[in-house]
Amino acid sequence: MAQKILTTSYLSKLANANHDGVTQQIDDRLQAFETENTMLIQAAAGVHTARQAEDTAYRRFSGKDFASDDLKAANRLEDQYMSTIKNVLGGLLYLPETEPMHRKTQQAAQLFKDFQFSTSDGFEAEARKVVNMVQQWQAATGYTLQELGIEPWVTKAHQQALQVLSLVQQRVENESAKVKGELAEARKQTDTAIRKAYDIVNALNVIQPSEGLTQLTTLLLGIEERAKLYYISSGKKTEPEPEPGGDEPAPSGDDTPSGDGGGEVTPVTPE
Repeated sequence: MAQKILTTSYLSKLANANHDGVTQQIDDRLQAFETENTMLIQAAAGVHTARQAEDTAYRRFSGKDFASDDLKAANRLEDQYMSTIKNVLGGLLYLPETEPMHRKTQQAAQLFKDFQFSTSDGFEAEARKVVNMVQQWQAATGYTLQELGIEPWVTKAHQQALQVLSLVQQRVENESAKVKGELAEARKQTDTAIRKAYDIVNALNVIQPSEGLTQLTTLLLGIEERAKLYYISSGKKTEPEPEPGGDEPAPSGDDTPSGDGGGEVTPVTPE
């Protein structure tokens, strides 16, 4: 079976919050990989430097103006509904492990850990996590939200998350072209640095394959697959599209992909 190739073309399709989080995961993996290959070490360092610059630009972008009262109110309601869901599930976890509901609750509650959910996250970061968590809760086959008693709160949390994203988008539209351009350029530099590192990894997989390199590639492919599934295709599994002949850098114009807003994340996507 042919070795899968690491690609970066999907990065340009990510909203600012998701791009910040996904590329941070890639950076973490590259920094943690131990190698004596000078080219890969230098490329990984380049990714880390670009990531730091993007994170700085991103924080400037997401915090340039104060949140409106409507945005704060929508986020507060979202926090309350998500806290209620977490507390309900937390209560059910006290059931004996022999109870079928205990295992079902574990599966539902695991998403809070997988997404590292926190009500202290930035407005968009938290809202996007809520949307993605709701998609996974609703798609689960091992339990139903109704039997766990959280269905109405999940629905309302989702509604508030969509409201937050709408209000964030309005705020983003008022950001200055200068700050937007700074973030767009930083994103492009991060994508370029990652593409360079991936070219080296792909080449080493052919000429100097190793177990460690295979593990690294598998982890990076996992990040790519989850990003495509939850941040681009909205959690709907589709047939894989053929990869283009070459990766394109992020567009140098508006740094926010069509139909999506900017913001903060941390998605750490579940391992």
